[in-house]
Amino acid sequence: MLATIERYRGAVLADPVGSGKTFVALAVAARLNRGPTACLVPAMLLAQWQRTAARLAIPVTLSSHEQVSRGHLPKAARGLVIIDESHHFRNPRTKRYRHLAPWLTGRPALLVTATPIVNSMRDLAHQLLLAIKDDALAPHGVRSLHSMLAGGCAVEALGQLVQENERVTEGRPLRRVQRSLPDETESAATLHCLDLLGQLRLSRNEAIAGLIRGVLLRAVASSPAALEGALRRYRRLLFCARDAAQAGQPMDRAELRRFTREMGDQLVWWELLPGNGTQGEIELDDLSQLERQVREVGTAVQQPDGKLDRLEHLLSENTPTLVFTAFRDTVRYLRDRLGHLRLAWCNGERAGIGHTPLARDAVLGWFRGPVNSSVAPKHLVVTDVAAEGLDLQRAARVVHYDLPWTPMRLEQREGRSVRYGSQHAQVEVIQFALPPELERQLKLEWVLARKARIPAAAGIGPNGRHIWRWRAELAERFRSASAQSGVAVIDSSTPGLLVGFALHHPASPGALASTILWLAKDGSWSEAPAEVSHRLSLAAAQQDVVVVDPALLREWLALLAGPLRERLTLVRGRRWISPDPSSATRQAVNRIQSLIGDAARRRQPTWLAELEGALAFLASGHTAGEKTMVERLVQAPVRELGELIRRLPIQPFRWEGLEIRLTGLVVFRPAQGSSSPLASAGANTPDRIIRSRRDPDRLDQADSRQLPPHAHAAQPARPNR
Repeated sequence: MLATIERYRGAVLADPVGSGKTFVALAVAARLNRGPTACLVPAMLLAQWQRTAARLAIPVTLSSHEQVSRGHLPKAARGLVIIDESHHFRNPRTKRYRHLAPWLTGRPALLVTATPIVNSMRDLAHQLLLAIKDDALAPHGVRSLHSMLAGGCAVEALGQLVQENERVTEGRPLRRVQRSLPDETESAATLHCLDLLGQLRLSRNEAIAGLIRGVLLRAVASSPAALEGALRRYRRLLFCARDAAQAGQPMDRAELRRFTREMGDQLVWWELLPGNGTQGEIELDDLSQLERQVREVGTAVQQPDGKLDRLEHLLSENTPTLVFTAFRDTVRYLRDRLGHLRLAWCNGERAGIGHTPLARDAVLGWFRGPVNSSVAPKHLVVTDVAAEGLDLQRAARVVHYDLPWTPMRLEQREGRSVRYGSQHAQVEVIQFALPPELERQLKLEWVLARKARIPAAAGIGPNGRHIWRWRAELAERFRSASAQSGVAVIDSSTPGLLVGFALHHPASPGALASTILWLAKDGSWSEAPAEVSHRLSLAAAQQDVVVVDPALLREWLALLAGPLRERLTLVRGRRWISPDPSSATRQAVNRIQSLIGDAARRRQPTWLAELEGALAFLASGHTAGEKTMVERLVQAPVRELGELIRRLPIQPFRWEGLEIRLTGLVVFRPAQGSSSPLASAGANTPDRIIRSRRDPDRLDQADSRQLPPHAHAAQPARPNR
């Protein structure tokens, strides 16, 4: 983490839930900061962070995400900033993001989250850009972090910015996941509720109708009390729409947000809904149906409930259990219907045991560690407010009474118990499945399965090893083998060149980037892990090595110049070309260029140098906070431009003086006797290896560990050869 922050000014710590990320983050802060470290954490976790920092004697200044949303940020904070549960800052349209991004400009940041991707790979891009420039991975061939992730792809270089240690799972309890299936009685009751909802017209606008229908269906999936509460809120929404229509005013969109409060932004992209005229879109005729439906569903709250019976059977086993639901109404319903079990409960605003209200911290404290009291509650029912960051290791079972919309929520819920410090070697996880017809309409399990595949596409989680961890695995595999400098040639049915090269800068002590690629004889090349791993394995298995003919080597180096030149052009040739420039950047460039021409005519060398620095800044990649500075450059009056330009974080051009050094060459030639022109020059060669005449100290050790025996390179190659 220290190395990543030193190079890129930011990093994401993505170790699994419950693996000690708080301790890692504070250890990094202790090394980098002399004074108190600003830590931005969810309000629920403020006390926990304060206790941990005090225990480690590391000074911190704590602020909540909610304070950030109101624009209240630490004023005297210097040095590294820690942002816990950083996935809350995945949407640049939120107030918290718009306040944080400019404040972070110039500050290094460590983003801590076990679930950096919630709905799409853009989530990760927006978090990275809080602290890291968009072109930070240009030496690795990535023009733009945002463009790469928005396109749904990732490269192994992303592992430079996102650190994830899978081995930390070894000290945590195992998970045993089971599904609890509904019976025929539950399915019949669900069908009756769906028939009731089918009588509502909802809205003439399909987007709004889908939103309202989704909230009501989710309530059906939870409990009769949740459905009753959702219908009552829908009735209030219709009253507001009717009042607005009578007053000739558009209904405030905030009313729709209040209606969907249990779902939050998981259910809808608000910017896709119409911004006004909403009162004309909602069907006021539904009011006549709602009165009857609210009464009918209200009576069902006291009727037998098969889903509730399944939960009661589980809780009667006396295994300490966390029960998660998405609805506050369901928390109250379970508390009232299972009162004989003295359930503890917490819904974010209130907490208690049975009907006795208690302080939230006192209730959660019963589940943080061993309890000897005979009056301690066995089970805790909570909404997702308790699903992040809290240590609730006493529980040996986690029940998803309602399934959430994202795998992130599942992981956060289960991580309350599946974490270091648990009293149990195994934690049981039980998911309450939906009745078939309700699943057909909601497609909830399908959504969860689809979203669960997204992190792997970015290299995160156990299924994402093929993106960046494959190189570390190969290094471990070949660790015991001896390595030699030089150029190797082996016989193969497929001719080609396996090459490793590193990009170096005079100001950097190590390589900026290292690459291994497979170059075919037609000049095409690939960095695909499967291709490279296969060729490395073939090279490592070769026992006899032969000298490569100089003419054959020159032919391969001529082909190799293509990808090397392309990489250098991408990095060094971009001095005045920003990747995917926004309209604000284009306008700012035009404005600065106009001022440059005027300064040149007036012979103002100092002002001219400042303007050229501003132009270089505009041409480079930006953090999210720097993008706001670009927008200010466009909008600022001329009299304020000078002061604004002097505050830009202008740096000397970062990619001047770059050079490429080869770190490994293995020539794969056809078997002797082949008619291949590339192979003919290498025939009848003696059975020995050519030693490199390069300085062995020039070989970057980090790169050498990635290569198998006989794959380490000869002398450095310059890109114009």
